[in-house]
Amino acid sequence: MSRPAAGPNAGLFFGQALGRRDIITVDMGGTSFDVSLSRDGKTAVAKDFDFLRYRIGIPMLQVETLGAGGGSIAGVNAMGLLQVGPESAGAQPGPAAYDRGGQRPTVTDALVVLGYLNPAALLGGRLRLDRDAARRAIASELAAGLKLSVEQAALGIFRVVTANMVNGIRRVSIEKGYDPRDFALVVGGGAGPAHAGLLARELDIRTIVIPKVSSALCAFGEILSDMKHTYLSSCVMRLGQMDYERANRLLAELEARGRRELAEAGVAAERIAVSRSLDLRYVDQIHECQVAMPEASFEPAGVERIAEAFHQRHEELYTYCERDNLIEMINLESTCTGQVPRPQLPALARGTADPGQALTGQRQALFEDIGRFAPTPVFDGGQLLVNNVVHGPAIIEEETTTLVVFPGWRAELQDPGMYVCTPEPDADS
Repeated sequence: MSRPAAGPNAGLFFGQALGRRDIITVDMGGTSFDVSLSRDGKTAVAKDFDFLRYRIGIPMLQVETLGAGGGSIAGVNAMGLLQVGPESAGAQPGPAAYDRGGQRPTVTDALVVLGYLNPAALLGGRLRLDRDAARRAIASELAAGLKLSVEQAALGIFRVVTANMVNGIRRVSIEKGYDPRDFALVVGGGAGPAHAGLLARELDIRTIVIPKVSSALCAFGEILSDMKHTYLSSCVMRLGQMDYERANRLLAELEARGRRELAEAGVAAERIAVSRSLDLRYVDQIHECQVAMPEASFEPAGVERIAEAFHQRHEELYTYCERDNLIEMINLESTCTGQVPRPQLPALARGTADPGQALTGQRQALFEDIGRFAPTPVFDGGQLLVNNVVHGPAIIEEETTTLVVFPGWRAELQDPGMYVCTPEPDADS
């Protein structure tokens, strides 16, 4: 994958602007939901992956993808339960609200019925949505069969697709030994900001970052992408019986190759950074864990620190470690990164906490916490100033996305053009 793999770069860019290096990046577009995890400024890499019925041994950025997007179709499955996705209506015919012939209800239709999307304001007013068509699709395909009102069925669609996305986030965090509560959630995609608050609440994440460029998050990430060359060499030896000369020679050869190829690509030596890692396992194990190697070469004290890091990582992944067991190194890996200049985003006008100048009116929106439709303030994101704080419940309309600020949350516009959403100080956790 190319474009989805660029999302984590953008996630790290905005996360680090907030001083955060542990980031979960999600991107919810029209057909899919992509999620990745970055720890200490580095995105997790999977050494292999399953494709159809086959295990493929090609390293890839660990991006979990599932069929959950604005066009995901909702229906009733064989057990009589509400199901959302993975089938999508796409752009043609698209959601019923597009009024292009689509008859089946989608996530977008639910957002229109719930009042989160303005039928007259998508893409700056260039795309009009038919709220009545959305209601008819939900009524005929879902509400009647489930014996629910149209609004209850729409809320069900919203909840189910969010639950699907929560499970995707858990697969790259909890199932890999990471606690999502320790991470900031960077949300991209045109549909993502409408769901961000509920995703964070379900996972007990306390910081959400929604860039103004969220609908083009992956494209922005490509602009940020460094030139990276990763080289791997097999080197099977036990940590307690290291051949230091051989291991250091292999490591130096990998680094020299990376520096040479980046130099040939025009990268100046001072813009090249090198990181190293090892694939380790306990003797007689089948699967290995990757552990960072902080030093530039092997030496006895450093090997002891590597062994301790391996025990800790093994315990994170599998809930136990075997400190009395021997550790075996399988592979050496050297990554040479040619750092590219970072783009300078336009400076935004600054203001106070009061966002009053951006208030455009109110819209009836349904929030489960409130239990009914309630008048909800609507703000024009293009008129908000840095330091403005919007208190939920509220809706912020950007030209290509809509941010829903849920009750008990606040959204503050900060440099370099991102909404930082956190629970209100007096809100329940």
